[in-house]
Amino acid sequence: MKKICITDMTLRKAAEDRLLGFKERIELAKLLDKLNISALELPPLSGSKADSIFVKTLCSIILNTTLSQPAGLTREEADAAWSALDKARRPRLLIDAPVSSVQMEYIARKKPPQMLAAIGEQVKYCASLCSDVEISFQDATRAEEDFLAQAIETAIANGATSITLCDTAGVMLPDEFASFISGLYEKVPAMKDIFVKVSCDDGMELAGASAVRAFMLGAQGVKCCFIGNQAPRLSTICHILKARGESIGLTTSARITELERTVKRIHSLLGSEVKDNLSSVKHDDEGITYDTNDSLTVLSDAVEKLGYELTEEDMGRVYDEFLTLAAKKPVTAKELDAIVAASAMQVPATYQLKSFVINSGNIITATASLRLEKDGFDTEGISFGDGPIDAAFKAIEQVTGRHFELEDFRIDAVTEGKEAIGRAIVKLRYDGRLYSGSGVSTDIIGAAIRAYLGAMNKIVYEEKEA
Repeated sequence: MKKICITDMTLRKAAEDRLLGFKERIELAKLLDKLNISALELPPLSGSKADSIFVKTLCSIILNTTLSQPAGLTREEADAAWSALDKARRPRLLIDAPVSSVQMEYIARKKPPQMLAAIGEQVKYCASLCSDVEISFQDATRAEEDFLAQAIETAIANGATSITLCDTAGVMLPDEFASFISGLYEKVPAMKDIFVKVSCDDGMELAGASAVRAFMLGAQGVKCCFIGNQAPRLSTICHILKARGESIGLTTSARITELERTVKRIHSLLGSEVKDNLSSVKHDDEGITYDTNDSLTVLSDAVEKLGYELTEEDMGRVYDEFLTLAAKKPVTAKELDAIVAASAMQVPATYQLKSFVINSGNIITATASLRLEKDGFDTEGISFGDGPIDAAFKAIEQVTGRHFELEDFRIDAVTEGKEAIGRAIVKLRYDGRLYSGSGVSTDIIGAAIRAYLGAMNKIVYEEKEA
């Protein structure tokens, strides 16, 4: 199976359109990093201190994804880019090189011989700074074929580790784009030994199809964007690879099972109704119900859409509990979520709740004192928080010395009346996976604490078994 690497350009486009503030751009980058996207393409540096601080901040928090920083066509631009990027775990310098006659003349103000010289010099200099150098040939589909071939050969000879071929105009049909790609592979044999990516404008909504044709001919990567039409949507590419990847020998490192939830969060962050081609995002999950006529396969798909990766044994337990409830009433997505939390991966409790005391009010800061038992020994933790539940969760972290990302927290009423029983569901994310726990009590804070411990105990158990 050939792995397709996905570069997301949303951060760059958002900066161009001035859509997001500093905090929102950081949040967007973190969301994409959790999806295990291959690379994030950053906006060019404008020379402001804020730009440099933004890149340096990403270098400290992005764990899985390559950061691709535009390095211009001059040494000064390359030095500035590398100065901001050099502490990244996976740094890449990106050179944008216009290669069509129109773009060379009006954007770079260079004649073809001058552009070839600039490409060679800049690639060589960037390669002396960084081991990962990409050159993106802008408007490549409208370039003179012989000149483009020379430009590719020059870039490879001077140390480029990857090239991107751009259909910037977006006027090629998939078959025409395939012919363009195959022609270059024949004309430039060295392309077979380098990483080739494509970037296709999606103005005609054919970018996904064009990219797939390029993959079949040897390309190994594609650029995506959530904004505008300059690239296909991330969800479009992932949906194609999920639906047909196995049959055509293609896969991706992106976490497709987590895509739907993250796409919704990104769309919310962008503050607009962004068109998306992923079929499962088009409907409202809250309106879907499941009944006894739904098979184990259908339910497994539904659980996967909720973001869980369950073993066959866990899925069997979930299905048994589902059938019990479905015999009485249709089961909603929210109720299915609760079943997963309560039924999947039941493990011995490493940490058990012995007692808790909560102090909270409208004129005091909430505090929580918890006593937990582990291996026969009791340990107590005391913490402040933004409300009683936040304080309780922080007290657990103090006792255990562990911090996990809280993906979701929800309390639902199980019964009615003054003595109503509440069920709390907590989802923790660790190492790219979701772990859920549930707790039931007439005391909603007690239910929340038990739910958090339930999810955390599953993580601890898996670590022991690994």
